[in-house]
Amino acid sequence: MRNLCIFLSLLWLTACGPKRNEVRIRGQFENLPQADLLLYSPDGGLNTIDTLHIIKGKFDYSIHVEGTDPYTYTIVYPNFMTLSFLARPGSDVRIKGDAQSLSQVKVEGVDSVLPAERKQKKNPLVVGKQLPKSKLIKPDPKNYLLISFWAEWKHGSSTVNYYTRRALEEHTDSLKAFTYSLDVDPKMGRVTEPRTDTLRWKTYCDYTGWGGTLVAQYGLRNIPLMILVSPKGKILAMGNDYIRDIKPEMEKIGD
Repeated sequence: MRNLCIFLSLLWLTACGPKRNEVRIRGQFENLPQADLLLYSPDGGLNTIDTLHIIKGKFDYSIHVEGTDPYTYTIVYPNFMTLSFLARPGSDVRIKGDAQSLSQVKVEGVDSVLPAERKQKKNPLVVGKQLPKSKLIKPDPKNYLLISFWAEWKHGSSTVNYYTRRALEEHTDSLKAFTYSLDVDPKMGRVTEPRTDTLRWKTYCDYTGWGGTLVAQYGLRNIPLMILVSPKGKILAMGNDYIRDIKPEMEKIGD
């Protein structure tokens, strides 16, 4: 009976781990509840570019491979940073980190972690420069525009709506607003304009979290983020603290 129990235990452990002709890649990220990461292998460990689907901050992916030599695998994050490592057949790769500090991601179960690629797209959001063109957000030639990025799951970012409402109250005739939510749970209902008062502003949520097209286009790495734009599309102020980063410039706007 004892031998049977040992045999069943070994069988269970084998079933849960990767097979000899597989590479299992699983991970967990804080502040990244839902997104799609690209995965490819430049030396044949994967025949195509595939996708790692992050759901509730986790993903689990298995690749069928041949031979015994290690292959190179590269993961591309939504902000275009990459993570590369060597893993041989039978490896159980475990990745853990925070989406707001991707350079500190920990990787276990690999032969080695390769140096990160340093080539990244320059941050397109620069105070004093023009706001990148987007089909979703367009400057208003008659008004200033306050753009805000936030999410219910990110602690502290709920103040974005409070300060947006406050700014619109103080600058009724010269300011418009647009808020972009990085929430990922459709069960909470589509994000809409506030209905508890007479204020209205445009808002958007496609439930893709950090995987949103605009998030990648703007090179967002952290939220909350508020951006004040002039009627001509120039970025006047930007930051995660309204009082410190936005209000001084906002006070120059007429009521």
